[in-house]
Amino acid sequence: LIDQEAILSIHNPYENNTLNFDTNEVKNYKGIITYIKYLGINHESALNINDSASNTKQIKYKHFFSFKLQSVLIRLSLNKANRIYTHTNIIEVIKQTLGFYQDILHKEIDYSNIHFNYEKQELISQYNESDLDFITRLSHNNGIFFYEDENTIYFCDVYKNVKNKEIEYNPNINNILNQACISSIYKEQSLRTNSFTHSSINANTPLNLLSLHSNKVPYEQELNNKAYYNEHFYESEYSFTKSIDLKTKPSLKEKRALVLNESLLAKSNIYHLSLGDFITLNYKEFNHQEEIKNQDEEKQDKASLLKDFIIIANTQILIDDAILANSINTNDHLNLKDLNLSKSYSNTLALLKKNIIFTPSFKVKPKAPNSTQGIVIGESKDIESERNTIYTDEHGRVKVRINLYANQEELDEKESLYHHTPFLRVASSIASNHSGFYHTPRIGDEVIISFLDDDIDKPYVS
Repeated sequence: LIDQEAILSIHNPYENNTLNFDTNEVKNYKGIITYIKYLGINHESALNINDSASNTKQIKYKHFFSFKLQSVLIRLSLNKANRIYTHTNIIEVIKQTLGFYQDILHKEIDYSNIHFNYEKQELISQYNESDLDFITRLSHNNGIFFYEDENTIYFCDVYKNVKNKEIEYNPNINNILNQACISSIYKEQSLRTNSFTHSSINANTPLNLLSLHSNKVPYEQELNNKAYYNEHFYESEYSFTKSIDLKTKPSLKEKRALVLNESLLAKSNIYHLSLGDFITLNYKEFNHQEEIKNQDEEKQDKASLLKDFIIIANTQILIDDAILANSINTNDHLNLKDLNLSKSYSNTLALLKKNIIFTPSFKVKPKAPNSTQGIVIGESKDIESERNTIYTDEHGRVKVRINLYANQEELDEKESLYHHTPFLRVASSIASNHSGFYHTPRIGDEVIISFLDDDIDKPYVS
């Protein structure tokens, strides 16, 4: 059963439909089985399985197992890969990486919610990390999040357009009417270090664009274009003493800080909610329609934001027949449905106000090796035909085939595709305004490759 597809289906988990939903929706979670544990405790059952005298192994008693069902994307975490992608953007890299698994994912991949443009980069490296870690790092460090439902994996930098679900808010812990509702909302927060710094040259708008309070979703309304601001962040070209982490744009750090500050936790008994669902809380304090009609548009928008949320996480607890039955006598041949066992269901939702775009946590790049070897290459794949000649760009940089990445060819069944670099700078032992020394390695020469700032995306010929 390991690595086999499976579906966990949750029907109405309440006995005799004590909670009435508008639709008796069946919630399906499709993935693969990654873990199995045998829970059988009956001694006779174990002897029956291991009876060497029996030619046919038969299970005559009830046996219980626990399974772990995980996303099919877990298959991308079972490898360690080293690849180089040149002159492309992160979306194309993600597509190429997922392309290696197109026959085993069995889910459609939806990129239609990627609305922003991502510039091409000279070099994007994957080093000693699984394909899942790699696409997670690329996505999260650029403000892209991904999630899945039964049939589709979504990559998004804006929210998918779905219909709002109206949910009752009932803080009565007894819930005498057996109402499908959110029963409590609470907030958790902890002390954190300062995550970003920005400044402005306009005293009237001292914060950057995202910090200007807007009651609309940022990508639906043009933000205040009179705000002029400078982003302050360090690149290793200008500073060799600053942490690599500082290269994350302050605008992304601010979005992440906003998500942490504004997210809420809510407890509910509604089993069919999904990630990315928009929900509207229906509570009497929000329902003074006559008063709202008399308010101006801005106040109406603010009132809306107090009750309109998106679900960004969902932790569920379901106790049903299969779990409870494990505590009964395994020799009892009664059907589970005849045991009259009680069930329960609850979940904890992480909610974010609808006008705030979710930004995932940032991931650390793998640490580059101190140095490695490589061979200078030319315009063609055939080194021998161009050996001892010079091939450079207008800046005198050379291309290198790095040995560190060469083994990936056979695994990917690609030839010289994922381990040659773009044009790299060649370090000089002496350099000043009036004198210096410079050499250009020739095709076929073996060179030493080092990494600036220990950044795997910044190799140079040392």
